[in-house]
Order: sequence, then structure tokens, then C-alpha cells
Amino acid sequence: MHAARMSVRHGEYCPLDCTLGILSGKWKSIIVCRLMHEPLHFGEIHRSIPSCPKRTLAMQLAELEEDGIVARQVEHEGAVIRTRHSLTESGASLATIVRQMDEWGMEYLSRLSTLPDKTVQAA
Repeated sequence: MHAARMSVRHGEYCPLDCTLGILSGKWKSIIVCRLMHEPLHFGEIHRSIPSCPKRTLAMQLAELEEDGIVARQVEHEGAVIRTRHSLTESGASLATIVRQMDEWGMEYLSRLSTLPDKTVQAA
């Protein structure tokens, strides 16, 4: 698993690094957020994140699948083959953490916006 390899860094095992490794990547947290509400086809995910290149989206989804966060189901509709992606049980539990991180980030950013301008600019 991709994230499991990242859980041993600095000469020690770190479960936090494993969690952060799963979400590392420019689009993974956004992909998890999109799948929190319902399973989506690849095209639906791409349309919801238009600035993410299709190749990058495919690679990020493959890594999330390898880590057991996303499940991919292939659907055959006549000659058309579509893939539907959904969160696994582990993915759903990770979504809880992502929601908490989002709430923390909003609180943090709202505190920053109340600081004097020069403090925010220095950051």
C-alpha cells in the first residue's frame, strides 16, 4: 500500500504520517470530499474538479484505491464501460477526519482574518 510505505519515516513508525500520506497529493482530499456524499463516475469527479488533469485524477484515484480508501466498480452499459468510485469503510472513516480538518481550517482562517494586515502578510 502506498501510504503504509510512508508510515515509517525518520527511522520510526508513525501512524500520523500514514494518515497524512493517504491525503498527500494535490487533489486527494478534494476527491475524498467529492465522494463523501455519493459514489461518482470518473467524468463526474473530473467535472467537479475541472482544474485537475484527467491523468492526475486517474493516478490519485488509483493511489486511493491501493490504500483501500476508494473502491472502483466497472459498469458495462452495452459497448460503454464506465467506472464508478465510492468510499470504502476506511474511506468513510477518513471522511470524518477530513470534515474535522476542514472545520479546523475554517476556524484557523477566520482567526487569521481578524489579525492586523501586516501579521497576515508576514505569514
